[in-house]
Parts: sequence; structure tokens; C-alpha cells
Amino acid sequence: MGQRWHPGCFRCSVCNELLEHVSSFEHERKPYCHLDYHENFAPRCYHCKTAIIDERFITLDDEALGKRTYHEQHFFCAECGDPFLPPSCGSGGLTVTGDGEFDLDDDVGFTVYKGHPYCEACHVRLRMPKCKRCKKSIRDGMRAVEALGGKWCWECFVCEGCKKPFDDPSFFLRDNKPFCEPCFSLILRNEV
Repeated sequence: MGQRWHPGCFRCSVCNELLEHVSSFEHERKPYCHLDYHENFAPRCYHCKTAIIDERFITLDDEALGKRTYHEQHFFCAECGDPFLPPSCGSGGLTVTGDGEFDLDDDVGFTVYKGHPYCEACHVRLRMPKCKRCKKSIRDGMRAVEALGGKWCWECFVCEGCKKPFDDPSFFLRDNKPFCEPCFSLILRNEV
């Protein structure tokens, strides 16, 4: 600390505890006990709101949310609870960004949505449009059809008569169901 103290005068600036035989810290030339120093000056975990005193922690630096810190074990998907980092990720602080992209080269796969981090699987399941037939998420870049008030996987949007996919997205509508030209012609012939 750069100062000399009588043993009885070397006390915590907050709780007045004697610091002669306990670990102490200095902040702005004032002495603090371990507990008061971390309660007042250590970064706080965004999840549990307690001081981070571990050597290993995560700093999330997101443009929309600002800077957040997490205990390593508290940095997990807000939906499924799976951790983003393996337990042996290295030492010291790790800074990551949540940019909404899932990079294949990135070891930390998550995106931030409405203030919370989500793993790729939960993000896709919760936020992407679902196919009207198979109910699976339609991811960006997938070939899909938008018809009959919803989205469909290309392979799920099939003729109701022959169950074959359409060569192009044009179809005939009967009872709010899609039909290819040959099947629709057959329906019309059977009605006459």
C-alpha cells in the first residue's frame, strides 16, 4: 500500500476489522478487508448479482446491452440452461460478444435476444418460423415456400392428391389445400 501502519491502526475502511493477519486490499489509498473490497469494487455477476471474486469469469460486451460480467458457471442459455463454455475453458477473464451470428469457428455459440443469451438450438426453436406441416424451424437460407397463411419447408409443401412436391411454387387451391395441375384436373373431371 505504500504506507506504514501501527498494527492496531491497520483497519478496514468499511467494517473497521483489524487487517494485520487477514488478506487486505487497497483502493484509492484506503485499506479494505477481503469481503468489503469485493462487495464494493469487484464486478457483479449479471445472473446472481453477487461479487465476482474468482479468477475465471466471463465479460459479455454487446452493443445493445453494454458490458456484463458473469461467473463462469452462470453463463448459460436462458432457455435450456446448457452452459456455453466447457468447464476447462482456460484461466482469467474471457470477453465474448453476442452478435446474433453462429460462427462455425466460434467456440462460444450464442446470441442475445431481449437481454438474454440463447444457444443456437433454442434460438432456432423459439424464434424461427415453423413449417406448417412438419412443425420444424425454417432456418435462414433454407429453401421454403410461403403459402396458405404460413411457411413450409420446400419438401413439405406437396400436392394433397399425389403427395409429390411442386416443380415450382404454383398450385391450385381447393378446400384450402394445394393441388398440382394433373390432380386438380382429375378433381374437376370427377365433379362433372
